[in-house]
Amino acid sequence: MTTRPIKIEGVIPALASPCDENDCFLEDKFVNLISHLYSQGVHGVYVCGATGDGYNMRLEERKRAAELAVEVSREYGGLAILHIGCYNTRDAVELAEHAAHIEADAVASIPPVNRTFEQVMSYYTDVAKAAQLPTLIYQVPLLSHLHLTVEDMLRLLDIEGVTGMKYTDWNLFIVKRLMMARPDITILNGFDEVFCLSLINGAHGGVGTSYNLFPVLYVKIYNAVKAGNIARAMELQNIFLAFVEKWHKNGYRGVFEYLMRRKGYGDHFF
Repeated sequence: MTTRPIKIEGVIPALASPCDENDCFLEDKFVNLISHLYSQGVHGVYVCGATGDGYNMRLEERKRAAELAVEVSREYGGLAILHIGCYNTRDAVELAEHAAHIEADAVASIPPVNRTFEQVMSYYTDVAKAAQLPTLIYQVPLLSHLHLTVEDMLRLLDIEGVTGMKYTDWNLFIVKRLMMARPDITILNGFDEVFCLSLINGAHGGVGTSYNLFPVLYVKIYNAVKAGNIARAMELQNIFLAFVEKWHKNGYRGVFEYLMRRKGYGDHFF
């Protein structure tokens, strides 16, 4: 199996998926959100992940969201990374094959829960083979309840077709260790609170929920780190940290959806 080389980096919002009061996917709101984010300078979009409630959407809705994201991303020259994780391998493979058919840029997946490590290895092997696209594994113990060692991660990164990782954990020293061991892989940060620090430790970019709300802020942080202006990057990161304290105290999900409604990107979310 061969995957076409592609540079995955920058600010990549984890897209929300607007729906109506009957939980039907709203294509126009979704497209408007993607277009707005690209107009603010983001480098790509991450579709139907945890923020996008992919697990609560029907497969056909996820496929349609993927198609729209790829289409709009082509207009702006951005990356479309499709989260194809499902509760079973069969559906994940179906979404991976669809991603290949519509020529997405990459696929990613949260590992299946309550599986042995060898079963997780088998899962990623199957989806990477089905996608025939750059495939990102996902270290997110908060959701997967799977606590991988560095050695485990390196084994997953050695799967044919796997080209990197979305890393959503607090231990950024592991990012440095992974980059030292596999300098050719891509690592994307998943915790918005440490975006700047993750970039300093070698991450190539980030995928985040709050990028939907504050795309310009994250683009400025990214550009400041790339320019070597770490003091400015940390100053900008601290602007978000001052906000996030109130965000967490008032309910992360509820505040996010309220602000998305205020911005006109839907009245309901899955």
